[in-house]
Formats: sequence, structure tokens, C-alpha cells
Amino acid sequence: MKKSLPSQIRYLLLICVLQWPVFLANGQDALLEYLETLAPDTELSFLIQGAEGEILAEYEPDKGVPSASIIKIPILLALLEAVENEELSLEDRYHLRNQDKVGGAGELQFEPDGSLLTYRTLATEMIRISDNTATNILIDELGMERIQGWLNERGFTATQLNRKMMDFAAIEQGKQNYTSPAEINRILLMLLDSKSVSAETAASARQLLTACADRQTLPALLPKNLEVAHKTGTLDYVRGDAGIIFGKRPLVVSVFVEHFQEIEEAEKIIAEIGRLAYEIYGR
Repeated sequence: MKKSLPSQIRYLLLICVLQWPVFLANGQDALLEYLETLAPDTELSFLIQGAEGEILAEYEPDKGVPSASIIKIPILLALLEAVENEELSLEDRYHLRNQDKVGGAGELQFEPDGSLLTYRTLATEMIRISDNTATNILIDELGMERIQGWLNERGFTATQLNRKMMDFAAIEQGKQNYTSPAEINRILLMLLDSKSVSAETAASARQLLTACADRQTLPALLPKNLEVAHKTGTLDYVRGDAGIIFGKRPLVVSVFVEHFQEIEEAEKIIAEIGRLAYEIYGR
């Protein structure tokens, strides 16, 4: 029989207590008590890790979930790799075309045809307000196969870029973009490890992710001056956030809530887990 969510958490945290008693001795009850307030049918997956990758708390971290706009994190890193390899510069310019423009999030869809946009602007807007037009231009310029290759070469299997943003024909064909808490955390951990990516690439990615304007989830209940480098994602059936919380002890946290009734309830869950992660492990 499948364990209830709180029972699984209790078991996992028991394991963590044996490994990291300092970090969990005073905190596990608060996390468990909050999780026990959630409706039994809450579809939740999350992973909280320290900067070295040590697992502090988790629930179904390997579950594959529709990534929504969180897939834009590996797109950003594939772009920065191309910049580092001198294949392009962030100051290179792109001529915006009418056929580039798609709806949903973003402001570039309203720019005049022929507007000159630097790749820095495209990257910035892709992360800042999740601009779908900027994202699709970068996918086209880099190549979907190259971006997926960046993931495959590093052993990522759950994280998949299978379609562009707002591609309803692809959606009707069953194509979706995916990730998991474990894999998106591992991508974010690369930004704290100078062995995985260059210091320049890591710094650029962190700076761009810190500018994410959607603060309804992980940052919502954190101190206003606390730096959070993150990217959110939203679909009708999933709300997620994945990021680095730069407290006294940096944390890498990803949370996904699926099949909620109201998006506000999903945002509240993510915000509360972000708050508890910081108060228990990050201060």
C-alpha cells in the first residue's frame, strides 16, 4: 500500500536526521507539521539540497513532471555555453520577424517587425518575464537538438525539450517538455560548482535568474533582501519553481504542484516550502 505523503516525508527525514542531525534536529517537525495540513490528494514533488548536493528533504524527487517554463534554465545554459565557445556574442543582434512572435508570457510579441534585439536581451527577457517569443528565437538559433544534446551529454534523461513555447500543434501530438526535481536541482547545482561550468557562465546565469520577476512562489515568504536565483513555470495543471536561495547556507530548492484547483493554492504550497527550507536549513 502506498504511504501517505507525510509518512514518506517522515521516513526520508528520519534518514536525513541520522546523516545531518545539526540541520534537522530542530526543523523536521515544522516541515512535517506543514505537510500534514495539505489535502491528501495534493500532487507534490520537491527536493531541498545544500550547496554540495547533500539531500536535506525530498518527496518524489525523481518524478517526471511537465517543466513549463522551468525548461528555460537549460536553454539559458546552452546559450551561455555557445557564448563561451565564441560561437556568438550576447551583444550580437537579431532582427525580429513577425513569424517569431507568439502569445502567452512576454512583451517582445508587441515589438515592431525588424526590431534589433541583442541575445542578451533575449536571454534576459526569457528569464525575467518568461518571454515565449525570446525563448523560441533562442531555440531556433541554437537548435532544439543542440539544447537536448547539452542535457544528454551531462546525463540528464528526465529533462527533455520536445517542443517550442505555445506550439499547440505539438501539444496535440502529445509532445511536452519535462524535468524532475532531482534533475533541475542538479542543473542549478552546476551554478555553484566551478568544475561543472566556468565561473563566468555560472555568474551570468545566476545574475539572470536573480532577475526573475515572478515572486509568487519560492521568494514570496522570504526576506525581501534575500537573493533568490530562480525560474518559475506555469501551466493549467502544474505550477513550479526551481532556484538557489542565497541564505547564510545556500540552498537549491525545487517544488512542483500538479492538478490543483486554484493556482493560488499551488503558489502558497511552494512559498511555504521555500520559507521552511530557508528557516530550517538556510539561516
